[in-house]
Amino acid sequence: MEIDKFKEPSITSLLLGPKMLLKLILAWVVIVTIGSGAAIWITQNTALTDQSLENITNESERLAYTANVVFDETKSLSNTAGAVYPSRLVIPKLGTDLPVSNPQTRNIELLDEALKSSAVRYPDSGTLGAQGTNVLLFGHSSGLPVVRNKFYKAFNGIEKLEYNDTIYVSSGADSYTYKVRRVYRADANDDRIELKVSGNRLTLLTCDTFGAKSDRWIVEAEFIGKNV
Repeated sequence: MEIDKFKEPSITSLLLGPKMLLKLILAWVVIVTIGSGAAIWITQNTALTDQSLENITNESERLAYTANVVFDETKSLSNTAGAVYPSRLVIPKLGTDLPVSNPQTRNIELLDEALKSSAVRYPDSGTLGAQGTNVLLFGHSSGLPVVRNKFYKAFNGIEKLEYNDTIYVSSGADSYTYKVRRVYRADANDDRIELKVSGNRLTLLTCDTFGAKSDRWIVEAEFIGKNV
């Protein structure tokens, strides 16, 4: 029987042929190059890079950068005479009732550790009843149905708050009443949160970690009055 010299090559032989292998290798190189370039661009434009950290030597400034808060070099953790610190946060609409801690540190790791057991007051922010200041409270939020620690869902639902909803912050037997004025979502490129404001403001922020510039839900509330 005469052999067909013009038999079509098989798919296997085509894929394993030297020309095809060369094309596949070149395609892989192009994909890796483009992917690496995109990853570098995303990192440089959305995250706190090593170079950025080197340029920020002050611990307080570094904390402000990662928390998206305006850095105030005049603030000092030692200026605590007469300050009234929040100890509990209650939001009736959400059924929220949380302890609030006030770490006297700007160390990001220590602040993150405090978030595991409470809402956390930003160390350079205002205190209760202090005119012209903003009391910033950070709390974890999570979309997972089940979490090991309930405080990972501490601020779940704050995005559902609406204008004029009531928030209570207490210190000992004293309770401070606030009314919601604004609820919005912010990302790393939005304007930074001011520590010095007119009046007396309370701001709640959802937080993955103090060291990550991720999207956050933010609630701004105005001080209404104090109940003893």
